Amino acid sequence: MAVLRTLVRKEFRQLRRDPALLRLVLVLPIFQLLVMSYALNNDLRHLRVTVLDDDRTPLSRRLAEAFPHGVTFTTGPAADGEAELGRLLRDGRCDIAVHIPEGFARDVADGRSPAVGLAVDGSNSSVGGRGAGYAEALLTREAARLAAENGRAGAQPVTPAVRFLYNPELESRLYMVPGVIVILVTIVSALVTGLAVVREKELGTLEQIRVTPLSPLQMIAGKTIPFGLIALVDLMLATVFAMAWFHVPMTGSPLVLLLGVLLYLLVTLGLGLLASAVSSTQQQAVFTVWFFLVFAIMLSGFFFPVQNMPAWARALTWLNPMRFFMAIVRGVLLRGAGAGDLARELSMLALMGVAAFGGAVALFRRASD
Repeated sequence: MAVLRTLVRKEFRQLRRDPALLRLVLVLPIFQLLVMSYALNNDLRHLRVTVLDDDRTPLSRRLAEAFPHGVTFTTGPAADGEAELGRLLRDGRCDIAVHIPEGFARDVADGRSPAVGLAVDGSNSSVGGRGAGYAEALLTREAARLAAENGRAGAQPVTPAVRFLYNPELESRLYMVPGVIVILVTIVSALVTGLAVVREKELGTLEQIRVTPLSPLQMIAGKTIPFGLIALVDLMLATVFAMAWFHVPMTGSPLVLLLGVLLYLLVTLGLGLLASAVSSTQQQAVFTVWFFLVFAIMLSGFFFPVQNMPAWARALTWLNPMRFFMAIVRGVLLRGAGAGDLARELSMLALMGVAAFGGAVALFRRASD
């Protein structure tokens, strides 16, 4: 028992002498609890609704204006035609598209029940199904009120024609499996890279490499290229397996997905190197990468849509590369999004990759001087 007490005291003393690790294990979990308790919200919030009003009458305009209602629905981008309405859904800029046909007001006045189109992004089965139900109920209620004002109370004013796009059966696996692929690529590229460099520090071989004629950029390239290739192979295997076993479709271009992967690997490999540069031990590197990895997953839209989060959490997601890569993978696989549809996501990953790798090169160059 005395020996055990001695070992326990020794471990606590060793932990006290490592203030960086102490901060990681005591302070950061509380910060994670605070942020994620607000950010993880399964309520329907801020569903973007785009209304295409081909009737352009006071009655149809009142129906269109009923959708931005409370915090559930917000106004999406304007659409000039059915083609643009479909494009907004495909590139993820709106969640629900409502099409009010020409002759809507005339049909309501004559007692007929015009069909109002309701196209829903069903990629996220939970949000798509519940959002469609809310939108259909609001549409029916508002149309009934308008019909009553026209002296036709009790009549069926509209027939909502609901279509679920990109996931007609609302299967959750089609939404979750691409997200799991993103997480696997992140773990391999960021965590393993950070541990590999710190291990060189602990063994003392990093100092031997620094006295060689290698430049910091060459040293970083030599450390990251193998893990980047491994992550790329893992992604290819995981994607093929997801398509064959889980029947996840590949509706977009594989070249767009490859471009997104290469840009994302630039970010994650750079962040792994930055974590290793500020860590002295593998323990510190693991906790540092784990801390940011948990934040990245929870603020990426993997479980809950970004629009459900409070405004300050949505602002934080702009610093999260996983959010943009998650949108690229799901967009290419499920919605058939092209490079133009994903231009914002690809641009953000390119900027983050340059910043992450530039920071890693600067730190290693400073350490070599």
